[in-house]
Amino acid sequence: MNTKLQERCWICGDSVTVYQIISESHWTMKKLDGEEMGNWVFEALEPGIQGVRGGFKALGYEIVVAGENFGCGSKSVEHPMAALKGAGVKLVVAESVSRYSYRNAINLALPVVVCPGITKMARRDDVLNVDIESGLVVNETTGERLQGCGLNGFAMSILNAGGLLNYIEQEM
Repeated sequence: MNTKLQERCWICGDSVTVYQIISESHWTMKKLDGEEMGNWVFEALEPGIQGVRGGFKALGYEIVVAGENFGCGSKSVEHPMAALKGAGVKLVVAESVSRYSYRNAINLALPVVVCPGITKMARRDDVLNVDIESGLVVNETTGERLQGCGLNGFAMSILNAGGLLNYIEQEM
């Protein structure tokens, strides 16, 4: 896995719930189909894409910058994190993340970097350069830098394997 990512970012606020990431009406129930669910990501938060299949993905954002308590509002549901991946999101950088969403993201090989101050430093469409392992976030648009909490050890092992199930399979 490439541990450095430089892409444009999309911004959302504090306390974005799993149901705002993707409405439960779009969850696939027979199997976790991130590609299908990715068609409906953030339609409750992004003006102009409500009811537009693939609307968020068409915007081309690969980094989501979130405020406090991203992915809150439910227990352990994997659907929103799988949907983010299906929508082309490669990284979430947040002030803080609910523990269930954090674990589900890592388990599905979606890196999450917790970086206090990120919502004051980044604006929509800024290009961010993020080192997932060290947690360093550089706003290439403004030149600002922030030190977040990087991922290492077991979390990186899961990401490098392509997710928890792949990691377990490799270890057995």
